[in-house]
Amino acid sequence: MKPDLAVMAHMMNRNRRLHAFTLIEVIFAMATMVILVLALLSAQFIGLRLDQVVESKQGASDSSRKVINQLPLDIKSSKMWNIGNISGTNVVLIAGGTPQQGTALQLFQTTNASQFILYYFDQSDAINSDGKLMRTTSSSWNPVVIASNLINSLYFTAENYNGVVATNDGSGMAYRNVIHTTLQFCQFEYPQTIVGTNGLYDYYKMDFKATPHLPE
Repeated sequence: MKPDLAVMAHMMNRNRRLHAFTLIEVIFAMATMVILVLALLSAQFIGLRLDQVVESKQGASDSSRKVINQLPLDIKSSKMWNIGNISGTNVVLIAGGTPQQGTALQLFQTTNASQFILYYFDQSDAINSDGKLMRTTSSSWNPVVIASNLINSLYFTAENYNGVVATNDGSGMAYRNVIHTTLQFCQFEYPQTIVGTNGLYDYYKMDFKATPHLPE
């Protein structure tokens, strides 16, 4: 006996209807997919945000490591020093008998006054509060940035043992004085910075003191 084709077609259509998704199932599946996509995007945005914070802290840490490693080594190995103010590529020294405070620090590794290491503060970008600590030598005027993103009043001072600003210059017994400078870092997050309320940045302060250990 041949099967009734009409009956077979009816049974196939019925099976198709039994295996189809209802409207509620479709809506539930779509809602689940949307929630999953939003969760993945949120995780991506949080990761990018944390990466910006880490970039900021790494940049600020690099600046502090350069200062801690280089500046004290040069100061402690100096025989003589002078404090003055930078003017172009020249240093206008603070005269003896006056408070030794200025934006530039000359460090002499030998008693030859024509050879020195020079540290100075570059405050030319005052609009953006981006002061820089620069280092160069007398043999070649090629300043290198040692620290950036500095926001405080930048200067070096020579002090005695109890923190009083000295008035003697870098000759005689000046090596007994303490070279003092304060660095306040404020580095905004990279690459997208929200300046103002709730803007992320990394801030810290270094109150730095070192004494030349090699007398004249």
